[in-house]
Amino acid sequence: MAAIFSIASGKGGVGKTLITTSFGILLSRQGKKVIMIDGDMGLRNMDLGLGVENECLYNIYDAAQGKCFLEEAIIPVSKNLDFLPASQNDSWDTVFPSAFDTVLEDIQNSYDFILIDCPAGLGKGIETAFSLSDHVVLVIAPSWASRRNADRLRTMVKPQISAHFVLNQFSYVNDRQIGFDDMLETVDPDLFGGVLPYSEAVNQLSHFGHMTELDNDCAFSKALAYILRSILEDKEFPVTRWKSLVCQGDKENEKILNGLPLRKSHYGLTWNSGSKVYRRRRR
Repeated sequence: MAAIFSIASGKGGVGKTLITTSFGILLSRQGKKVIMIDGDMGLRNMDLGLGVENECLYNIYDAAQGKCFLEEAIIPVSKNLDFLPASQNDSWDTVFPSAFDTVLEDIQNSYDFILIDCPAGLGKGIETAFSLSDHVVLVIAPSWASRRNADRLRTMVKPQISAHFVLNQFSYVNDRQIGFDDMLETVDPDLFGGVLPYSEAVNQLSHFGHMTELDNDCAFSKALAYILRSILEDKEFPVTRWKSLVCQGDKENEKILNGLPLRKSHYGLTWNSGSKVYRRRRR
């Protein structure tokens, strides 16, 4: 049976989709069979970071309704790593939670990990994902609004489900945002899952659809590996190690901003992947 993760946040734009994608890439490189599910019905975007936006012929709701075989909706991304897109035309106001549950039951024995990228905020999508999960990761950006919203989401997680706060996009050189030390003081040590340094390189990979090229040796990836150990093994790491990774991330960003050229973008969206014309063309 797969371990099910929900990655959530109270606000949008805090990096939960990037974190979900990065978790999947890292776990698949460790030899685990992983599927990433975009749970943001009507507003999917995980496909863009993976560079598979023009491969999304069907989606999880199509599979749940029997409009396609499940195998037709699942998109292979790389070795051990698959992706199941959300619907662009249906929202959680119209999607039945039982449909989502049915698909997870069908795939649970085929994977080691199922990662759900939740919609931002509150609502039926969050409630459905949390009810199915073994682990909930609540992402906090360097703002007090994000911190407060994470506390609100925490109240929705049942006691038997593992929940962790993961701090994301932190830097010691950006004095226009809340600092890591200040934010850490507000987090219960039992709920602290780790901190991810802001990474210009990872942001570029995400924007241009090349997340599968994520460097294992960058500060972001190292922090990600520690976070997974913290959650899965209940491993505690000293605060000095997290601070060191944030500092390493700052140094990496400085090198990039001082001369490393931006990557060229991929060709982007060329078809309306929900249209019948597109589906017939690809079939």
